[in-house]
Amino acid sequence: MTPTPNPIADAIGALKLVGMHFSAPTAYPADALQAAAEECVERLAALPQQATQLALLYAALVAVTPRGWLPHVTLTNDALRPFGAVVTDEAGNIAASGYGKSIDGLVALVSARLPAGCGEAR
Repeated sequence: MTPTPNPIADAIGALKLVGMHFSAPTAYPADALQAAAEECVERLAALPQQATQLALLYAALVAVTPRGWLPHVTLTNDALRPFGAVVTDEAGNIAASGYGKSIDGLVALVSARLPAGCGEAR
């Protein structure tokens, strides 16, 4: 299996191959699927923890921002507040921003800084 830059996409591809194996076991041998799955597990395990944390932060911010608004997340160089976020409105104007020690804390901070009437969970 030729790896892509995205181990998650590779894992999805390996899962699709498993379904194809059950449909046509002779066309997709089990040992090839096992090797692909093992490679995907290794690559997923090698993902930096920060990548997963940024994805969780982004998902949490999407849940509390109005439709059409866009959260932007980043890591900072501050060990005490390693996460940063900016939420822009539909026009691209900054509506709220902040730095945080934890995902939950930063989401609460950014939600509190959104203009009145915004930030309710959908």
